[in-house]
Amino acid sequence: MKSTLVITMALLLSFSLPTYSEELNYNLFHLSASAEDEIDNDIMRVTLLSTHQALTSAEANKVVNKQMTSALGILRKTTGIKYETGNYQTQPIYQNQQIAGWKATQEIELKSSDVNQLSALAGKLQKELKIISMGFEVSPPVRQKEEQQLTVTALSQFKERALLVQKTMGASGYQIVNININTGSQRPPFRNKMMRAEMAMAADSLGPAVEGGNSTINVDVSGQIQLIFN
Repeated sequence: MKSTLVITMALLLSFSLPTYSEELNYNLFHLSASAEDEIDNDIMRVTLLSTHQALTSAEANKVVNKQMTSALGILRKTTGIKYETGNYQTQPIYQNQQIAGWKATQEIELKSSDVNQLSALAGKLQKELKIISMGFEVSPPVRQKEEQQLTVTALSQFKERALLVQKTMGASGYQIVNININTGSQRPPFRNKMMRAEMAMAADSLGPAVEGGNSTINVDVSGQIQLIFN
């Protein structure tokens, strides 16, 4: 009894699948639409480096630890700045295939929506640390809001193109077979002449003069529609 039921179901599937496949593969059209906008970057990132060379690894680490402890002490007294340390390394320095010394390094990354405050703080920390990178980006809440608005725009364009295809081909309607929504962004590379000159400035400087610029947020929609002819 059980085997008969299984065979019957298999036969039903074998007959129904080709019919569905034939219906699905007729009158298909691939469409795509996109929407993009430029928005102001509202987050600034600065990466600083503590580095020291010495004859022994202990001495190299001691200086780096002292510099980083001093920087963290300043940061703990500051509000509105997010920070985290990372990439602590101690490496030998070779000369004539022999170890001639040691180099210790550690990075710390700062992030804030207050560009002026972070810029001033970066200048202050340059008493002992070096700025190795600086960049700007869009914060997640701002990005999400912009992507939602662009998604509505891109989907509306997709619908308009689907209706255009339907009208041009003389169909009575259409149905969406599948649709994909992808988001992305592009940021222009940040360049600062002061950084290429190791951002040499007085210890009490207000920090490098910077501007956040903008990023291009884009949403791409692509998919298939099937025209309906009565």
